[in-house]
Amino acid sequence: MAALTQAARVRVRAPLPGEGAAVASLWRELWDAHEQWGGYPGSRDPRVYAQLAARLDDDARVRSGHPILGHHVHLVADLRGVPCGQVEGWFEHRGLPGLNAPTCEVRSLIVTARARRLGAGRALLEAIAGAAREMARGAPTVLAAEVLDPNPARAFYARLGYSPVAWSARIAAEHNVPRESTPFAARLAVSQDALALARLEATLAARRRAAGDLRFDRPHAIDATAVAAIAAHLAATAGATDPVTLVAADAAGVPRGAATFNVQSLEPPFLPVRRALLGRFALDPAFAAAPLVAPMVALARRLASARGASHVEMTDLSAPGTDLYAAAIAAGAAPWSRVVIRG
Repeated sequence: MAALTQAARVRVRAPLPGEGAAVASLWRELWDAHEQWGGYPGSRDPRVYAQLAARLDDDARVRSGHPILGHHVHLVADLRGVPCGQVEGWFEHRGLPGLNAPTCEVRSLIVTARARRLGAGRALLEAIAGAAREMARGAPTVLAAEVLDPNPARAFYARLGYSPVAWSARIAAEHNVPRESTPFAARLAVSQDALALARLEATLAARRRAAGDLRFDRPHAIDATAVAAIAAHLAATAGATDPVTLVAADAAGVPRGAATFNVQSLEPPFLPVRRALLGRFALDPAFAAAPLVAPMVALARRLASARGASHVEMTDLSAPGTDLYAAAIAAGAAPWSRVVIRG
């Protein structure tokens, strides 16, 4: 990959040893901004950022001037020899080979105030797109970034051709959430649900493709091999803490909706908090979304509270104005973020 990308007086390159403290200060600026927008708080302990700076310097020595290391890309914007911005990228191929394009997930994009009108942000994103093409060996690649709703960078991404394809909402965790009065009951999935889950997965794949989300597989035929794989996975993970599959089952016990629940621990420089995620909503189109979503959200709130998380993020929702998004809001969630992509 070309070492430099020119934009006004800004150039983009790999970080260098000795710049760890400068890059760590950019990260701190980013986490402070995220907290102002309602995101998870970052540490204010100088020792945390000193450790981060040392780790960044070690990483830069291993890179030896190359932005790409394995599946990870790290780039800084240089203004008169000093880092004024940075971005990371994680390259992965989701799903079955040949059914979708590889994805480069854009993370931690930050440009300090003094460089925001010099093209640094645009240069960083164009450079990471070039790195993604290099890792994909010229094959089509999807760039994806999650943007909090209050983040003014939403307009910036739109100007660069990124389009929203998935939305998130957030709701407080609560131990004593009453069970919803709907025809459906939420529970953990079991191996006997495999066929129903395979059918629901097909509706999820179709919804994602209809929204233009190219990060995941296209719908494909349901066969005995796929059903057996789902049953084996559910049997192997029975009794596991995370991740788990929740279902909304009808009176006969047949799943008519499903979602995946997981709890993660955020690492420094974030404060050490627990983050609960409820996503991959797959709903039977023969039923309204709200009665299916509400009991799964209630169960997720109880599980999140038991696992020490303060909120549940409902991810991979369809666009505002759709039944799924409306069901999330009706369950008590508030808008949180969106995923934007550029193919």
